[in-house]
Amino acid sequence: MIAFLSDWGLSSYYVGVAKAAIKEVNRKAEIIDICHDIKPFSIKHGAYVVQRVIRDLPKDAVFLAVVDPGVGTSRKPIMMILKDGRRLVGPDNGLFTFVGEEYGIHEIRELENREYHRGSSRSFHGRDIFAPVAAYVDAGVEPEKLGSRLMNFEYLKYKKPVRDGNTIMGETAFYDHFGNLETNIPASLGKDLEEGDTLEIVKGRRSFKLTFGNTYYDVNPGNLMAHFDSAGFLEITVNKGSAQHFLSIEEGEPITLVKV
Repeated sequence: MIAFLSDWGLSSYYVGVAKAAIKEVNRKAEIIDICHDIKPFSIKHGAYVVQRVIRDLPKDAVFLAVVDPGVGTSRKPIMMILKDGRRLVGPDNGLFTFVGEEYGIHEIRELENREYHRGSSRSFHGRDIFAPVAAYVDAGVEPEKLGSRLMNFEYLKYKKPVRDGNTIMGETAFYDHFGNLETNIPASLGKDLEEGDTLEIVKGRRSFKLTFGNTYYDVNPGNLMAHFDSAGFLEITVNKGSAQHFLSIEEGEPITLVKV
């Protein structure tokens, strides 16, 4: 299985021809579209989605992730192998920051061997390098054939989640299709939170009160609520509404919650 994620959208031909490049190498490859609506150029958005998705994939799947505003520059194309054997193919620009930290890194290979590339365009490495390499890896090509080992890779800067007493701090990871605010705050920082508890979001001189719950219907329509989502991170939502419109907190912005 090849799990495919990008910021290319579906109104252009890019996803289709990248899939064709995979099938050119391996007609039997099974391709799962994870998401192609990552916010354009947002490496951090892509990195947070990769972190959430990878736990739901079979360990032998190849994760093809392409959010690559620096395509054609000196940034390296890589394959990362995590300590549990999971494999990811994409650009070395921080896209694999969170999975690398969470799962640990076994090795990283720079994709230097052009034998496993399709072409040499400067602007479409998704089709010419990442897609065919993912297909070859899925077909069983050994990592050492792809290129030399790298001893480090690019990390993103971000606000690491912490808790100090009743105050929990982290950052906004992204907004989903419904306008739910996804944070990088793991459930481990809120083990004492119970249904009905009141939290307060502090944003500058303003603050918003919300209820901690288990389902979206634990509050009335139009009201703010927080809960730990299916991926294990704190989510802030509005029942039948948009937390994005309600709060106007930007992606990547620090967020502070206080248990009242």
